[in-house]
Amino acid sequence: MERHTAIDLRLEAVVDAPGRARQRLRELDGELSRARADEVRLLVSELVTNAVMHAGPGGEIRLRVELAPDRVRVEVRDRGRGFRSARPPPPPPPGQPHGRGLHMVDQVAERWGNARTDEGHCVWFELGRR
Repeated sequence: MERHTAIDLRLEAVVDAPGRARQRLRELDGELSRARADEVRLLVSELVTNAVMHAGPGGEIRLRVELAPDRVRVEVRDRGRGFRSARPPPPPPPGQPHGRGLHMVDQVAERWGNARTDEGHCVWFELGRR
């Protein structure tokens, strides 16, 4: 299955990184259904927010979006220590404002995972294009 990179973005690990990532995702308008584009933006926001927290001061985040004829694959990388589980950590208690991002990815994405890479840690997900 042939894929091409639609977005390859490096972001500084700062508070506005999720917003900058969402803005860049507008390039996918017309490539994905509106509902799918909204899901991609939501999941990217969650993963980039996690990466900001884990990349550390002065850290860098890399967002990569690849399109195949029937799928979209998103990777978010940072230099944080990451995690090894194929499942999200337990949900936080009610009222806690953080800790639900991977649960959203688990619920919305058709497939997802994480791995150690040369660039640190990568969390990825895939969805059908429509």
